[in-house]
Amino acid sequence: MMPLSDIAAHMLACYPAEGCGLVLEDAKGPLTFRPIPNIAGASDLTTRTQQDGYAMDPKAQFLAIDAAERAGGRLYAIVHSHPDVGAYFSNEDKAKALDDGGEPLWPGVQYLVVSVRNGAVDAVRLYTWDPGGRDFIEEELN
Repeated sequence: MMPLSDIAAHMLACYPAEGCGLVLEDAKGPLTFRPIPNIAGASDLTTRTQQDGYAMDPKAQFLAIDAAERAGGRLYAIVHSHPDVGAYFSNEDKAKALDDGGEPLWPGVQYLVVSVRNGAVDAVRLYTWDPGGRDFIEEELN
């Protein structure tokens, strides 16, 4: 089950900036959320600021995924919030999720977008790559 309470708490703590993190699946199946620092505006990885974009700290991202894989787990989902604009998978989100050939950078990994408005989570949407349609589609959260 998706650790939504942990995710919501982190996104609320980051508001009005975008929060981000990873959902990791351990070897036995349970999912855990790992917050990753948003370094947007603090590096040359993006021209966005933390209020309108996210860039995960690459070292923290690598270490979290590496630790999960070493323990027999895997990256399950990439998570970020949208402050005051809704839980949708933007064109920039899609561009960050695909390589130059239009294929997913993280095959099999889902994307969770959390809408935070006025300091409260008001929507959560899950997006999965559809190879037939060559686009991300919204999935039901279980």
